[in-house]
Amino acid sequence: MTLNRGSQRAIIAIFFSLLAVVYAVAWFLPAISLDHDGAGYLVTARAIATGQGYTIESLPSPIPQTNFPPLFPAVLALFTLVSRQTQWLKLLPLACTAGWLVLTRKLLLKMGASRNGAMFLLGLTAASPAVVFLSTNLLPESLFALLVTAALLALLEERALLAGAFVGLATLTLTAGAPLIVACILTLVVRLRFRGALILAAVAMAIAAPWFGWSLAHVTHDGSHTSYAASNILTGLAANEKLVVAGRNLLLLLTSPFWLLAGLRNGISVVGTIVILTWCFYVRRQLVPDLFVVLYCLGLLCRISPPELPVAAILPLVLWIVWRVFRLMGNREALAALVLIAAAFPLWADATRILRARVSGYFAIEGAPADDWNEMQRLFGFIRANTAPDGILLANLDGTFFLNTGRKAIRGFAPNGYDLFYAARQSAATPDQLSNAIERERVNYVVLTPDRGLAESASFHKSVEALERGGVVEPVSIPGVSRDYRLFRVTTH
Repeated sequence: MTLNRGSQRAIIAIFFSLLAVVYAVAWFLPAISLDHDGAGYLVTARAIATGQGYTIESLPSPIPQTNFPPLFPAVLALFTLVSRQTQWLKLLPLACTAGWLVLTRKLLLKMGASRNGAMFLLGLTAASPAVVFLSTNLLPESLFALLVTAALLALLEERALLAGAFVGLATLTLTAGAPLIVACILTLVVRLRFRGALILAAVAMAIAAPWFGWSLAHVTHDGSHTSYAASNILTGLAANEKLVVAGRNLLLLLTSPFWLLAGLRNGISVVGTIVILTWCFYVRRQLVPDLFVVLYCLGLLCRISPPELPVAAILPLVLWIVWRVFRLMGNREALAALVLIAAAFPLWADATRILRARVSGYFAIEGAPADDWNEMQRLFGFIRANTAPDGILLANLDGTFFLNTGRKAIRGFAPNGYDLFYAARQSAATPDQLSNAIERERVNYVVLTPDRGLAESASFHKSVEALERGGVVEPVSIPGVSRDYRLFRVTTH
């Protein structure tokens, strides 16, 4: 079965039409990211837009925002000056994804891909459930991917100054950009472009270093507000814990292509990735992007957080490593069948997530659907109508509640990255931590929602239930709201 040009165009048209439906549904869903980081970026952007500086304004006593690099919140702040409507704001990551895919096509063509091959790899990338999720929520990965691709294009064109600027800006978007600086420098050194390597290093560090210096100077030592997001195994953890994190991250890296494309995460995907990539590197190597991808992934091994989402930024490059070998297959019919099967996997994964999102109002990246947005809206409305404007809430999704109720909110605990993602114990939140936070910040109400998909949810729920048994809080009756969405009044002050 050899597909003629008419059949190829028809298949491409159908594929991208289905993809457009997926993105439209995900974009129209009403929820602001029902996770901690998505709301955190919007809270920070609002503080910038209203002249409060780079702070976390949702806290009873705002503190400097040292958890997130500033570029994405700063750009998002410009959007909030026009409108604070969720769908308008979600145009920022969506536009960044569109720009990323346009630059990726140019990059793939420059590295030797055919036009059809480039379109196929772009389609697989765009259909990834993780890419859809990141493109339609207030998260910085799509801007990061755009800057990474621009940096790699400039690197190939031997424009070291421009590449340094882009990689520096990428580091100001996500701390995962720091390994990119090393990857770009070593790529130029291997190509004997020593002058270019010096220029790139100087420009990138001039852009990124001030942020790291500022964040270190302003970091809070209050354990209830510090973050696990920026930590790495080089600056903490015992030797045995370093090995646990590095080993677990290695397994997650090996499963990441299958997880990003179809949500698969098992031993077969690990073996499959090892076999496929080993064969592809043996058959055909290419300095750029191979060295770039390897060095970037080595950097991700050192993060005390799962590495899959940062891999999304280089997913087209990983796919290119495989595709440049598979396209050499002599049997064109077999290759065409593989292309159709590969394209169907991410679309199937997207369809299952859309079906779940119909109920929750939120396109979840994996697992069970996120909190039901309709129930959340009822809870928000009750809090706005029945609590004092200067009341203080304690909630796992503190930023989300601040944005939707106008009440200051705290989380009351700081998740430890090692305990949260790698250790058997799940002690992210304890009753003592929450009780101390309630007294210190004079909290009036505690909020409990399902928090599906959040690793710290179980320990937070158990801790709040312990506070209820100890008489620290008492339940408030909320008519018409599910028992999974609860409000407690603090009784100790």
